[in-house]
Amino acid sequence: MNTSDVTREELHQEVWGAPMTKVAKKYGVSSSYLARVCTQLNVPRPERGYWSKLAAGHKVAVVPLPEAKPEHSFSWCRSGIVDPTKNVIPPKPLPTRKRTSHRKKPVTKDETHSLIRGARELFLKGRATENGYLKPHKWNLVDVITSREGLDTALRMANAIFLEFENRSWMVKLEAFNKQFQRPEVDDRPAGGNTRYGVRHWSPGRSTLVYLGTVAIGLTLIEDSEEVEVAYVNGKYVPTTRLKKSHSVPRWPTKRDLPSGRFRLRAYSPYIRTQWQREWSIREGRDLTKFAQEVARELRKATSDIAEEFAVATEQIRKDKQAWAEQREKWRIEEDNKLRREAMTKSTESLEGMISDWGRAKTIHQFFDELEDAIALSPEEDKALLYDRLRSARGLTRIPNVLEVLKAWKTPKEIYNEKKKPS
Repeated sequence: MNTSDVTREELHQEVWGAPMTKVAKKYGVSSSYLARVCTQLNVPRPERGYWSKLAAGHKVAVVPLPEAKPEHSFSWCRSGIVDPTKNVIPPKPLPTRKRTSHRKKPVTKDETHSLIRGARELFLKGRATENGYLKPHKWNLVDVITSREGLDTALRMANAIFLEFENRSWMVKLEAFNKQFQRPEVDDRPAGGNTRYGVRHWSPGRSTLVYLGTVAIGLTLIEDSEEVEVAYVNGKYVPTTRLKKSHSVPRWPTKRDLPSGRFRLRAYSPYIRTQWQREWSIREGRDLTKFAQEVARELRKATSDIAEEFAVATEQIRKDKQAWAEQREKWRIEEDNKLRREAMTKSTESLEGMISDWGRAKTIHQFFDELEDAIALSPEEDKALLYDRLRSARGLTRIPNVLEVLKAWKTPKEIYNEKKKPS
């Protein structure tokens, strides 16, 4: 079973060179699973009946491999562990002077973007954090951090921004399943602050991205919080200004960060080890189309910074991988030398023991041989008794078989090879 990385080009060549079942068997997966892999990598595959037509001698055209797109994976591994840097098209900055190409058929303000359709119901089906922010059960949703009260406003804002981007032919969609990007954590406090315990926002399974050509930029719409005095009533923190007359105001009210109804848009570089990030506050009553146009102009300029950061990060990742490979090789050599030393020591000790046993055996043999010669010169009346004693003595003496010991002895190379064998 092949577990090495497979590129789009290699997979395209394989699925058009042999039936899907045969290729799938090579990787230890089902043909339907491999078909899904082809979809993730945007690799076209033969239609039903292709191989029958080919066997009948018909000329059937091979669908060429389309150009790679940022939203697709570029390599696949049976183990499921793929180097994320292999799944990224290097971002190239958009020209700043060239006018953005718009859609031939622009979307209207009344349309609903695909990421917004059905999102409201899914957000409301979840629960809320301790400080009132929604946590939907579904992971793959548009990246919006908001309260129940601010949900409709947040989705309306996100929809207007996404439609403006789509009108510029900038795709807005969820990150592909290849997990090639990173998303920074969200802080609902505009100015940030100290670490808070018990406040953990919902984090989508896949980031919301806008693609400016080959440059991917992450988007998060956040409802800001504000610090207010609250009282704990019926299991919830309620601002003291909203308490009913029947509720008594606590003597020492607690302060909590609660949703304020004000929003900001965060854009960030999703590429590994890059830091670019930008935020815009959205004033109440602001023309969202004009706001989105303003953001779009800044994002276009930012593509140069993001591309530059990506190049630096990629080079650093390459150096780190090289350093890690060199370190592992150093450890391998040290471990190998240690095994060789241990093998030499063990083999030498065993050999020294064998030599000692051989010397002992020679001494015992020499003793009995000399004893037998002495008995031969003894008086006749004593010989029978003495020979009988000699046989008994030989029987009681354990004389090592040095040849068997030599067979069992292992050379340093043999001991080393045994230890090197994978477990």
